[in-house]
Amino acid sequence: MQFRCATAYIYQALGGQLTTYELELPYPADNKYISATYIPDFDQNNRVKGYYGLVIDISEQRNAALREQKRAEEASILSERNRMAREIHDTLAQSFTGILLQIGAATQVLTDDLDATQSHLDMVEELARTGLAEARRSVTDLRPQLLEGGNLHSALHRLVAQMRVTVHTTLKYDLKGTAYPLPIEVENNLLRIGQEALTNAIKHANASEICLELVYRATQCCLHIKDDGCGFGVGNVPTVGGFGLLGMSERAEFINAQLVIQSQPGQGTEITVAINCDQGAI
Repeated sequence: MQFRCATAYIYQALGGQLTTYELELPYPADNKYISATYIPDFDQNNRVKGYYGLVIDISEQRNAALREQKRAEEASILSERNRMAREIHDTLAQSFTGILLQIGAATQVLTDDLDATQSHLDMVEELARTGLAEARRSVTDLRPQLLEGGNLHSALHRLVAQMRVTVHTTLKYDLKGTAYPLPIEVENNLLRIGQEALTNAIKHANASEICLELVYRATQCCLHIKDDGCGFGVGNVPTVGGFGLLGMSERAEFINAQLVIQSQPGQGTEITVAINCDQGAI
């Protein structure tokens, strides 16, 4: 078989063409890979009188390339798993957290105010439907439902309005500058970072006030989330159990944004994510 494969290239060399090919050779222990080059040998009248053959064992290079390809495939799979993990955490987990908050609020007013109870139950249904829609969108990597038919500003405004109904914490949202459209993936990840920061402050910070501020400048868009809660030591956040902060960091890195987390025990937390924007290129 090797001779038949080489014959066509030998004839090309005898026809005056330099030819090179690679071939896998079966061996009992392991297959070998070779690179063969045939070089025409011309006489003084520029006629082919024969050829030179150069055969090189490239098994190690080929195996190294295959190992690198396998590592690249594994890295791609891991990256996709991390992306899906973030999406599930930022969609289903957020929706279920909202549902639990609504159920807790409904339980508190169940015996005293039936109208208020019904309002909470209606919100539970809306959150459940939102979670289902978000799960479907995560599979196809589409825009979050909060961004449908609007922009980042309107999505954050609706998010804060939804959360106000469920918690006793004072939530404030402010827009500075004139909102302009950002790339879909940028708006998606900024929204998720804001959503995660808001949820973390509500669940863990024991804050009395949380302020969100979205700032549009000529060449930069910034999102600030600040609370007056218990705070924490930024350098002491565990890698296990601190997935929310890790997810925010990964999202910021994905869109080439700068994420700054400032917090100390007893002094609240401030999270800022900023991305440079060229409106003319958007």
